[in-house]
Amino acid sequence: MSRDLCFWKQKEKSDLTNAEIYKKLSSGVHIDCVSEIPTEQIKEDIDKEFKDWEKEGDSFFQKGNSSFGLFVTPQVVRFDCYSVSEIVMNKIIDIMLKYDCPLYDSVIDIRFD
Repeated sequence: MSRDLCFWKQKEKSDLTNAEIYKKLSSGVHIDCVSEIPTEQIKEDIDKEFKDWEKEGDSFFQKGNSSFGLFVTPQVVRFDCYSVSEIVMNKIIDIMLKYDCPLYDSVIDIRFD
């Protein structure tokens, strides 16, 4: 099963819906109502948390049948997860919450502010 977990930090209200923000950020579009986030520090935290996973390139992690890829811009980090357990997803969510970036779940169109 695949699932994407998307995270950004909103700095002000917007007329855009969360789904619209998600689509724009996933396309690499800069959005004024979204803050830039410390992506290098976030990637370091991901590397530390998942140090026992095989890492391919800069943005793909695998352990057994589970894997995830990263899509990173200055405003968003999206984890494209494949056969990843809830425990692993919770670790990802915890990392991103340290940076005030709540989860947006595109499957159910909910942002957990």
